[in-house]
Amino acid sequence: MTGKIKIFLIGAGFFLAGVLAMISRQREFARLKSDAAAIRQSNAELQTQIVLVERANAPGRVATLAEMLKGSGRSQLDIASDVLRYVDSLKTGEIAGALESLNKMHLTQATMMLREMLLARWAGEDPDAALAWTKAKVTGYERNSDYKALFQAWAAKDPVAAIAGLKQVGNIREQSSIENNILGSLSLTNPQGAMDLLHQQPIGQQSVQGLQDIFRNWAGVDPAGASAAALNLPPSQARLNALTTLSSAWAQQDPQAALAFVNGLPSGQTHDDAMVSVLGVLSEQDPKTAAGLLSSLPLGDDRNNTINDIASNWAQQDPAAALAWVGNIATGDTYDQAVQNVLQQMDLSNPADAATFIAQMPNASTRDGAITQLASDWAQTDITGALAWVQSLPTSEGQTRTEAEKNVMRTWDDTDPVAASSYIMQNFQNDPNFNVVAEQMVGHWVGSDPQAALAWAEALPPGQAQADSLATVFSNLTAVDPQSAWASAQQLPDGSSRDKAMEKVVATWSSQDPAQAASLLGTLPAGANLDDATSAVAASWVQQNPTAASQWVNTLPAGSARDGAVVSIISAEGKNNLAASFNWATTISDATTQQNQLDSVVQQWATKDAAAATSAVNSATLTGQQRTDLLKTIQKAQSAN
Repeated sequence: MTGKIKIFLIGAGFFLAGVLAMISRQREFARLKSDAAAIRQSNAELQTQIVLVERANAPGRVATLAEMLKGSGRSQLDIASDVLRYVDSLKTGEIAGALESLNKMHLTQATMMLREMLLARWAGEDPDAALAWTKAKVTGYERNSDYKALFQAWAAKDPVAAIAGLKQVGNIREQSSIENNILGSLSLTNPQGAMDLLHQQPIGQQSVQGLQDIFRNWAGVDPAGASAAALNLPPSQARLNALTTLSSAWAQQDPQAALAFVNGLPSGQTHDDAMVSVLGVLSEQDPKTAAGLLSSLPLGDDRNNTINDIASNWAQQDPAAALAWVGNIATGDTYDQAVQNVLQQMDLSNPADAATFIAQMPNASTRDGAITQLASDWAQTDITGALAWVQSLPTSEGQTRTEAEKNVMRTWDDTDPVAASSYIMQNFQNDPNFNVVAEQMVGHWVGSDPQAALAWAEALPPGQAQADSLATVFSNLTAVDPQSAWASAQQLPDGSSRDKAMEKVVATWSSQDPAQAASLLGTLPAGANLDDATSAVAASWVQQNPTAASQWVNTLPAGSARDGAVVSIISAEGKNNLAASFNWATTISDATTQQNQLDSVVQQWATKDAAAATSAVNSATLTGQQRTDLLKTIQKAQSAN
């Protein structure tokens, strides 16, 4: 296939799509329409458009496939006319050759549609031959769409034979999907025939989805007939599905009639499920009316879920009325969720009103969630207004206020970090959340402008906010360029911020090169930063090279740094080698840390091999009390098993 043809097909796909979709929609109509009359109208329109295309071009010989695909200098109308004429001009025996040619071409929207048209034409005349060719020649992505085109055309001629032919398709999923399409299309014009065809299949092969599609489409053209047919089904899950599906589809076009039908059903699960379906549709059209009908549902999950649906839809029209209704009808978790749904709509339209309502909410957990959600939503349109509201919250809100501030600043950090950083310096230094907000801000800023983020963090007053912010900046810088990050960290003034930054460089670098990171540990002063960095190096190294990590840890002097490294190795390797983990635990110098690790390892070991665990405890260098306690741990683990 030449490059010229490939280029043409890409462009021609847009030209061909409009006309070829007219053919395609005959096959896919069950998904696009719910009215049989629309099919007749569409077919009439299709024929009219084809006639117009043919009249617009001078009569003459039909272009060959190769000529049609040249496409140079031709109008959309010319291309569309040639496509239709080409497909129509072929003799039945020539279709296979045309498909073979298309099969060798680059897959595009245009070639796929041409394949489907040719297969549909062939299936209408010789479906067995079309199916045999598709099975033998088609693989990959296009196989399913080819099968659909083939069987839809076959079903239009003989649906019984088409569904019987599906047995030749090896893939069960493909069979089920195509059968559903056939039944769905047939149900638009002959729903009872589609039902009869479905019931001709063996019980185990009758498609639940196919039955639902039939009743969904049937309700669109003849809801009374569909309801009568569904009621005549034997009691089963299939009957329940049919009734709920048709109730929902009926409600789309005539909710009052659908309600009358559902209200005529006897009390029980069928009535309740059908009512849920109708109220789900009605809540979108007229939530106030749906709310008035809620009493027809018994207490339970269905009722609670329906409350949430009604609240969400009503809030789009009248959030105040929706809130008042929720307050009168719901309690507990249902109330909390419904209020959240309403507030989400109110947040977008009038955040100040939402804030007033939230302040009056009696349930603390619901109020907390509403505060953080409103902060996020409000910040999308008015950051300063959202911040002013959050900072007006009483400090007694504690963590909720913190999270709300973080949510607002997160939005500002993303959109304008320069303005956000200036605001933080002017308004947050005396705020209890200063260090949290500052660290979060530079974490966002460093991705877009690392040097500006670093300069801002360095300019912060010495303290927790500066230390945490610099640590976040250097963690990000190290992931990109560890050498430069290390050099910059060493240039910071002596102090806790410098030590924290260096720790973050070492810890982050260890994921790339743990040996190199380990060589830098000697530059860190003893203390928490050294301990944390050492643990991070050990955790990364043991994942990449357990032997080298173990050898390195054995060179470390006793102390808190080594203890942390040992804990990291036990955490990574413990379940795979409990004997080694036990030996590592015995080398920990801190008594409390050692005991915790020994207890954890021995408890796991005892559930797998109590005898080995007992032998290890008896032979290890332990205090008498440690040995006694660990043996008791083994006994408890055995009893639990």
